[in-house]
Amino acid sequence: AFYALRPTVSYLNRNLFRGAELLNISLSGGYEFNTDETAAKNSYEVGLTASVTFPRFLAPFPIDRAGKLYRPLTRIEVSTNLQRKSKYHRTITGANIGYSWNNGRNTTYTVRPIDFNLVDVSFIDTDFLCSIQNSYLRESYKSQYIAAISGSYLFNNPNTGKGNSITVRVNAETAGNLTDALAHWLSSPVSEQVNIDDCGTGGQTSPRYETFYKIFGIRYSQYFRVDASVSNTIPIGYRSAVAYRFFGGIGLPYGNSSTLPMDRMFYVGGSNSMRGWLARTLGPGGDPKRDFSDYPSQLANFKLETNLEARFPVWGILQGALFFDLGNIWFMNQGGTEETRFKIDRFYKQLGFNTGLGARFDFGFFVFRLDWGIKLHNPNEPAGERWIQHFRLKNTTLNFGVGYPF
Repeated sequence: AFYALRPTVSYLNRNLFRGAELLNISLSGGYEFNTDETAAKNSYEVGLTASVTFPRFLAPFPIDRAGKLYRPLTRIEVSTNLQRKSKYHRTITGANIGYSWNNGRNTTYTVRPIDFNLVDVSFIDTDFLCSIQNSYLRESYKSQYIAAISGSYLFNNPNTGKGNSITVRVNAETAGNLTDALAHWLSSPVSEQVNIDDCGTGGQTSPRYETFYKIFGIRYSQYFRVDASVSNTIPIGYRSAVAYRFFGGIGLPYGNSSTLPMDRMFYVGGSNSMRGWLARTLGPGGDPKRDFSDYPSQLANFKLETNLEARFPVWGILQGALFFDLGNIWFMNQGGTEETRFKIDRFYKQLGFNTGLGARFDFGFFVFRLDWGIKLHNPNEPAGERWIQHFRLKNTTLNFGVGYPF
């Protein structure tokens, strides 16, 4: 079983330059260990993020000439994250500038014209890499340079005690287009081997080469990614409610990339997703069940998920929940095997189902959450054994979280 602890310490200054500028410096750490004696236990990460938010637009040219945008903000952020997982070591360095504004009381728009990330994979365990049978996913673990333009749309109609609380989120991101134009102009492509010669095949795998461009000696990513979710909370009595969420997302590489970066791929499982599974242990599709004693790594570029939850008071600060989740991830159009690719005529047979009970401790300023998920249908089991007919502890998962899952 996996256990993790992830504390965060933040420093806030709400009037940095005496003009209501907000400085936020956040230091986070995480430690993960495994109770399996045969698996490596030392996995940790440390992250530092610093951001300054200005209550106005900062740009070399006027953005809102008519002055019709409500609550304009400019956010500048730099970050670094050091990951020392048992199977790989990565350092992610990033910087971005974003503009956000409101259009009415319930709608918020955000545009990030500059969003850089440098992903440096300094070490990866060869056995772990070769254990990933999907060559598409295997390539996503390499060092990459990401120069993206992204944006988001948020509609939030909070529940004021008179009706439903509806939230709509849409995120879109494209990367590598300007970098690609500059690379074609200033440099020449390189041809390199992109597969592993010997991954338990006795060296019989034929070498595969790709031609692509590099910047700073690292292959840059080129892709498009979009995801959307709709959630609704319907009051049904005093402190009781029914909540649901629909989520869908897809990411497609093109041009200089043959795969999405690992951080831009989708996964299911965990405290805010399919709660009958640990994070990254469900899917893709009907892929055969794997041994996750070392490190869970199930990722793909297409995701569908639905969550349903009944919330009710128990006693004092304790609230209860009965939930049901269904969903999975797949590979869309490329990568993976026949069982992991999305097909409209069979995807519904590859959906994971779970139910479970939850406890929420509402302290007012934050909510501590426990969710005990029970698998009902596991598409990664062999055909004929996917519906769980007998209750066993190994088919359950306990997830911890802060705040409501949606």
